[in-house]
Amino acid sequence: MTATAVDAPTVTSSDPTIRQRWRRYRVIVAVAVFGVVAAIVVAVLSSGANRGNLDPRSFRPDGTHALAALLAQRGVSVATETSVASAIPQADSGTTLVVSHPDRLDDVALSRLATTSADLVVLGAGPLELGGLDLGVAPGGDATGEPATSVQPACSLPAATAAGSVTTGYYSYRPPADGVGCYPLVDGYALVTFTRGGRHITLVGDATPFTNEKIADDGNAALALGLLSTQPKVVWLAPAIVGASTSSERSSLTDLLPDRLKWAALQLAIAILFLALWRGRRLGRLVPEALPVVVRQAEAVVGKARLYRRAQARGRAADALRTSTRSLLAARLGLPSGIDATSAREQLLDVIAARVGRDARGLAALLYGSAPADDRELVSLAQRLADLEREVTG
Repeated sequence: MTATAVDAPTVTSSDPTIRQRWRRYRVIVAVAVFGVVAAIVVAVLSSGANRGNLDPRSFRPDGTHALAALLAQRGVSVATETSVASAIPQADSGTTLVVSHPDRLDDVALSRLATTSADLVVLGAGPLELGGLDLGVAPGGDATGEPATSVQPACSLPAATAAGSVTTGYYSYRPPADGVGCYPLVDGYALVTFTRGGRHITLVGDATPFTNEKIADDGNAALALGLLSTQPKVVWLAPAIVGASTSSERSSLTDLLPDRLKWAALQLAIAILFLALWRGRRLGRLVPEALPVVVRQAEAVVGKARLYRRAQARGRAADALRTSTRSLLAARLGLPSGIDATSAREQLLDVIAARVGRDARGLAALLYGSAPADDRELVSLAQRLADLEREVTG
């Protein structure tokens, strides 16, 4: 076997094409897209359920979405706010301001809420919150440790008499001299109402009758509608966290993360950057270079064949075999070298057909046909080309 220097052929990249990459990774991409879409759908569907209790946007048992829907049926709009600063500008005359969880507000915020021009309904105010509101209402007995019971109104308030018995059992109050107390409970009343400066002010010691779970029990729905449908608009203040600020500033997600987690994320990002720079040297397509060494012909043929097989490039291998056969036959028959031109192709086919006694159309399919469909067809093509070479060269 002789050793010859191999000229640098026209080299093309053996990297996978975009179509091959897509076939390889399409399952992973489909799973990732499905996971993202599913997470978005779950987040959208569960957004209302993740609200806090006594929130008109919450569908949970302790939410108040059912009450908001009933008010909407009566033409009363409900605007839900989570900060005092955003609720107070809307609390004007012709509006009912509902304050849930007053224990989440400080005395300054409670004092501001007590001095608006809107009707005021406070749910679940304890003795400390009564001092911050400073409305002249004294605390009664404490029934926080006892289960809620059905209590009759025992007063002449229209909303209470229309509702009848309601489920209550938390704080009780003693109304001021010009006030009315309903639903007697532990040395006081579970509901007190009075008028101050043309405003109707109501304190309800237990917000349980307003929740989704209890709104349909006893006369809870009738009482809630009677108290909150006197004005065309309800501004519902539902502070999200304990100690809600009176400003409208909101904290971002990064502000809520601990500093150690931020530093860990920064270190991870730097590590990923260095890893990308290190591995980035191998990215990109291959660059063709002339072979500086002497390669045996058999080794070159076997190596190229293995590359064709690994890349499944049957069409390229078939073209190489046909080109080699056409060049050999043209040289033996004394034809010009430009055998791929249309006129030269017809001349080559005619000469070979006359030489071996075959049909020119069959020879055209053999020498210029389509790519084989599998390895068996490729091997058969190579054998037929070799047979044709032997017939022509004698």
